[in-house]
Amino acid sequence: MTLTINELSVSYHGHAAVDRVSLEIGEREVVALVGESGCGKTSLARALLGLLPPGAQVSGSALLGDDDLARRTDWAGVRGRRVAIVPQGAMTGLSPVHKVRRQLEEMLALHGGTAAPADLLDRVGLKTEHLGCYPHEMSGGQRQRVAIALALAGEPDLLVADEPTTGLDAIIQRQVLTLLSSLGIGLLVVSHDLAAIAPYADRVAVMYAGRLAEVRQKGAPARHPYTLGLLTATPATDREVPWGSVPGAAPALGQAPDGCRFAPRCPRALEICRSEQPPLVDGLACHNPGEGAYPLVPRATVPCGETAARLTGIRHVYERRGVEALKGVDLEVCTGEIVGLVGESGSGKSTLARITLGLIKPTAGRVVIGGEELTARKGRALRRIQQRVGFVHQDPYDSLHPGMRVGALVGEPLVLAKAGDRERRVLSALEAAGLPCDTEFLRRYPGQLSGGQRQRVSIARALVNDPVLLIADESTSMLDVSTRAGIATTLRALATERGLAVVFVTHDLGEAVQSCDRIVVLRGGEVVEQGATADLAREPAHPYTRELLNL
Repeated sequence: MTLTINELSVSYHGHAAVDRVSLEIGEREVVALVGESGCGKTSLARALLGLLPPGAQVSGSALLGDDDLARRTDWAGVRGRRVAIVPQGAMTGLSPVHKVRRQLEEMLALHGGTAAPADLLDRVGLKTEHLGCYPHEMSGGQRQRVAIALALAGEPDLLVADEPTTGLDAIIQRQVLTLLSSLGIGLLVVSHDLAAIAPYADRVAVMYAGRLAEVRQKGAPARHPYTLGLLTATPATDREVPWGSVPGAAPALGQAPDGCRFAPRCPRALEICRSEQPPLVDGLACHNPGEGAYPLVPRATVPCGETAARLTGIRHVYERRGVEALKGVDLEVCTGEIVGLVGESGSGKSTLARITLGLIKPTAGRVVIGGEELTARKGRALRRIQQRVGFVHQDPYDSLHPGMRVGALVGEPLVLAKAGDRERRVLSALEAAGLPCDTEFLRRYPGQLSGGQRQRVSIARALVNDPVLLIADESTSMLDVSTRAGIATTLRALATERGLAVVFVTHDLGEAVQSCDRIVVLRGGEVVEQGATADLAREPAHPYTRELLNL
């Protein structure tokens, strides 16, 4: 059944988050809605499901057959049956205390579905034995498949998938997107990753600051400078293809400029762009379409220095689960060097990072940081060495206390270490992380920052104790592609200017190829390949590395 969205607007406190958007999703058609955080894509998706917060104002229409979803107030028999959602984080949509069978049976009873739980799992590529699993006993990809099965329980006409692959490794992303595109129902996929989603969509709609910038058919070339900027900001596994960044940030709600909303960031902006808003004609809203020059992410310009961290023969067994997570891993990182630690979920990347931080004592092996052995230390001596290792968390939305201001967040490690000269060191760390140092910014709360700014605050917090080693654990996986390049530029500046050794943990080999000096590939707890980035990207020796490069 076709969904026809006509002049749909969503406003909060009088400010339009979605501004007169018209879009059609045909029966069995896959449409991708792509854009940066804050562009309005999630508000549009929630308007189709009646999930907008109280006080949101909706105008226009969204007709699913003869049913106007934008005007509906009673969702009984509609949400879950006619239109269903696959939420962004698989764990947020699953009950942690109930087994998969129980959750599927509940959804079938709620929406009157006729399929058997085992049949739903079979449809999403899972086995019958998964019915007896709790969500925490399954991988991220398996949990996402369960979330899709729950959404299919009511046999809906339209499925809305909100960032269905965020946080998943590249191989699992491809599997989930392949599954979604093969379901044979109308599908709206909301994503910030244009390059990843485009091959699976019949049409791609690119959204910026509440309006559609471009709508194009599968295989058609991109024309809007913003679309081309998003593609430039997507790191390629070919090192000869440059990685660029879209400078600046999208306007905050209610602060859209006159004229084209992308004009302040556009390398092709004309005078007319700053005064007249371009209409969407033949799928394009642009006065001067075409490719523009975006700043590139820099690479190493000086050789690395002495060894900052050395891990030797690291082996770790999780006794309760009987899992050998690491099987004799060696790793060395030098000052001024960025080493990419790459592998799929479960490869041992995070376990190795935790051991390096001294959060886990390995079953066997040694960790030496700045000439001091960490694995042999306890208590105060251990904490002193730990202060020489900075850590940037994966999720910038969960890693910062929402009730603390920026200045207090960055300075907290100094308080814990009872260090002096705190004000100067906080300002120095903020400057190194590419953030403002004025009083107004220092007094902001995390909720007043963008995702990229939050992650830079995390970087500043990791730098404030002047570490010799920085571990960035999937530090860009939750961010827009345009923001990722900016974070990578900051990490390069820290390595070059401060001589900082950086371990960049990621499941995105393209990002590692573009931003790292060396790459170490982990699989099943073992190093299957490592070497200089240019050599490894050009001639990978291991089949697994070749698979990652070809995704």
